[in-house]
Amino acid sequence: MKTRASTTVLYDPELRSVMVRALYGTPLAIPIGMAIATIVIAACAAITGDATFALLSAVMGCVGAFRFGAQVLYRRKQLSVSTLVFERLAYAGAWATAFTMSCFGAYAVTVHSDDRVVTLAVAQTIGYIAGIAGRNSSRPFITNIQVTFAALPFAGALIASQIPAFVVIAGALLMTVVLTISSSDVIHRVFVSNFRTTRDLQTIAKTDSITSLLNRRGFIEEVEERLSSGRRTYLLSVDVDDFKTVNDTLGHDVGDALLSLVAARISSVLEPGEKAARIGGDEFMIVSDRTSKDVAELAALVVSLFVDPISVGKATLSVSVSIGLTNATGESIERSLKHCDLALYKAKAEGKNRWLSYVPELSEAYDRRIELEQDLAKAIVEGQFELHFQPIYSPRGRTILMCEALMRWRHPMRGSVSPAEFIPLAEQNGLIKSLGSFAIEQALKAAVSWPQPVGVSVNVSAKQFHRDHDLVGVIEDALRRTGVAPHRVTIEVTETTLAEDKDFVIATLHRIRALGVKVALDDFGTGYSSLSYFAELPIDILKIDRAFVGSIATSTKARALMRAITGLAGDLNVPMIVEGVETPEQFEAVTRFAPYGVQGFLFARPMPKEDIDPIIDRRVALPAIDRPSTTVTKKGRSSAA
Repeated sequence: MKTRASTTVLYDPELRSVMVRALYGTPLAIPIGMAIATIVIAACAAITGDATFALLSAVMGCVGAFRFGAQVLYRRKQLSVSTLVFERLAYAGAWATAFTMSCFGAYAVTVHSDDRVVTLAVAQTIGYIAGIAGRNSSRPFITNIQVTFAALPFAGALIASQIPAFVVIAGALLMTVVLTISSSDVIHRVFVSNFRTTRDLQTIAKTDSITSLLNRRGFIEEVEERLSSGRRTYLLSVDVDDFKTVNDTLGHDVGDALLSLVAARISSVLEPGEKAARIGGDEFMIVSDRTSKDVAELAALVVSLFVDPISVGKATLSVSVSIGLTNATGESIERSLKHCDLALYKAKAEGKNRWLSYVPELSEAYDRRIELEQDLAKAIVEGQFELHFQPIYSPRGRTILMCEALMRWRHPMRGSVSPAEFIPLAEQNGLIKSLGSFAIEQALKAAVSWPQPVGVSVNVSAKQFHRDHDLVGVIEDALRRTGVAPHRVTIEVTETTLAEDKDFVIATLHRIRALGVKVALDDFGTGYSSLSYFAELPIDILKIDRAFVGSIATSTKARALMRAITGLAGDLNVPMIVEGVETPEQFEAVTRFAPYGVQGFLFARPMPKEDIDPIIDRRVALPAIDRPSTTVTKKGRSSAA
């Protein structure tokens, strides 16, 4: 048992460190105890005039000074000096004290008969031995030697005196020695077991169960420790691109297996001292103390680790990661994590499968975004939003077919805020449902005053098709309140609408058409599965994205694609509207395909209701288009979308 106890401490550095810390855990008790022992021995020297007592007093004082010096050294150098050194210093001091104390007690009982001296010696020695049992009973190696040194010579002297009281005391001492030695190993094993159990629980609390990396709590503690010590610290936030698709299509078991493999690849390129963690979902973190150049190379290396597909069971997955990098040295951990996230979001926004380092401009953009989010909710209540309308003309009849309603935000301080900036914010925080309902209501109210042939179209976000939002009910209520004929209303959707809940979206579109409202597929040609969505969606109008129009006057390939789309739309009996017509050359090229409608800056920009109403009331026809010149003038991009 004793061998195993000693081996346990020897081969467990953390446990050994804790045990040594316990030896130095009471810095005042040892010097005070040593001082008292030195004074008692000195008092015996003064009473008897015995030089041996004076010598023992001097030895005890020197041992006390040695142990006090070890205490001071430990407090100052415990992080830079080996634990083994301090352990041996503690052993030497304890055993020297025990041997000197035993010599004092044995000498006093054997040589002197003065009751005062004997009483002091017996009381001091027994008190010291009792202190050993209480103080070091969890350390068998030091305790057994220390109690043996202290008790056996003294007990022998007591027995040799043949005084009955002293013999009884000697028997009690010997019994104490036996009990202390027999119990110290048991106490030690209980201590070690409790320590390891506690450590295991702490490890579990700081470890991710899927990847065996640190979890968020463990990573935060690791980073805080590095920052508090002033070490150079870089943080890398590593996010698996499009991980949700894996979970949704292949299941969480495959997703968890993929996370484990990703963790293994990341860990394989880390140097000693670097730590990786999974802090939640598909997001990993790395803390490194490399130089700025080397840590940039590490980020690039981690991205390149996923060039080759990963095999998970029977599935072979193409995986990529995006990384945000920041220098956390001298910063708070909260600020550093925020910077890391901002760099990560920017990397994802720029196309994923890349790494980006944090720059202050990202914080400025983030702060502006937060301010806009706060202002957005207020803007809805205070009526800062309005609709502008862009006419869609018939190239044949040269009259207005309908007007597309486009949201505009007139911020009291910032002026006009681009829809490209506030629409994504509204989609993220859920306000798009309120904005969308507002747009539908206001668009139909505007159409009430227009002539019957002129319709109105309203863009609808994918977020408005969530199951917790009754889009059909919103449209139905707006129709009932305004009295606008349903056939005059068109709801525009994009291919991305089908991305999350295709079956529900298609069912909702059928319900919208059942009201008599038309459905238009907007931005056709910009998605990944345009033709398949074209076939699945219940649509009445096809709107061709400006991407086809930009080069249609000069590119034979663009014209070939337009012919194919026109033929497909004709076969399916779906009218076609062409967006983004900005030059006479584009208009002339587009009209060759006989579209149902045309829209763009060439004819009119989006305008408020008070400006569009006179145009509609006067039946203003399609503006006259000059014949194309040989020089093409590039104008600003259309905002109709």
